[in-house]
Amino acid sequence: MLQVEAGTIVRGMFACVVPGILCFLSIFYCILHSWLNAWAEILTFGDRLFYEDWWTSSYFSRYYRRWNRVVHSWLRDHIYVPLAPSLGRPVSTFIVFAVSAVAHEVVFALSLGFFYPVILVMFGVIGLLMVPLTANGGRRYPNMYNVLMWFLFFIGNGLLMCLYSMEYFARKNCPPSKDDSFFIPKSWSCIEVILKPGWTFHNP
Repeated sequence: MLQVEAGTIVRGMFACVVPGILCFLSIFYCILHSWLNAWAEILTFGDRLFYEDWWTSSYFSRYYRRWNRVVHSWLRDHIYVPLAPSLGRPVSTFIVFAVSAVAHEVVFALSLGFFYPVILVMFGVIGLLMVPLTANGGRRYPNMYNVLMWFLFFIGNGLLMCLYSMEYFARKNCPPSKDDSFFIPKSWSCIEVILKPGWTFHNP
């Protein structure tokens, strides 16, 4: 079993902040701006509203509505609106977030070749909790909460890159065992996180 200090993981997470946010912005530009606009031009598709100014959002419900208008419209029209009259708004909202989280996790799992439910938790649990937590404050203090949201974007994407990199490293370098599975994270059994008192940030 590989032993890794907790301080090393924290330092690695902060080291992944800039690469993580660059990947986040690059994916946004390549897919939601360039790719969709290119196909809209080829197919002479008139509606080019694929996203709005999500970067000015001060609360998460506004961000979710503006980040990806294509997915937002599909989830609203095909899941939320049909379910809301019978199940109510809270349950319908939870189902929408669950479907979105599962879809994102499937894309990550098929792309990376393993299942590691980090984005499932971040989208389906943390992302849902942030909606009521930022609703009132985001409307009263939009500038401050916009800075807070960008701070959370940086930390969240850094954490995603750090944890998925750890899992990829564990699957490539840890010895194989009979319990290896596509659905069972290897880093949970192969990498032991140890706590040492008095650790500090330092370059390796």
